[in-house]
Amino acid sequence: MEINSFLTPLAIMMLSYSLTKTHIMNNLIMLEYLVMMIIISLFMMVKLMNIETHLVLYFIVLMITESVVGLSMMISMIRTHGNDFLKSTMIMKL
Repeated sequence: MEINSFLTPLAIMMLSYSLTKTHIMNNLIMLEYLVMMIIISLFMMVKLMNIETHLVLYFIVLMITESVVGLSMMISMIRTHGNDFLKSTMIMKL
């Protein structure tokens, strides 16, 4: 597999992320997909250049903490607002 085969799904997900902003859960799933594609392409580049793979491990740990923070923010917003619509938050009303 080439890196170019990962650029098309990455571009499609970036476009769909920028166009659809209704639910927080949808946005979190799209962000996780983007990060997974970046990890796969990063791992392929590391294997191609024959360097150490600990950089990919650091990025995976960062991805896990990012997803935990995103889910905890979504849970706290659902508890305060009652739903996960982005339009019901104060940020989208400005």
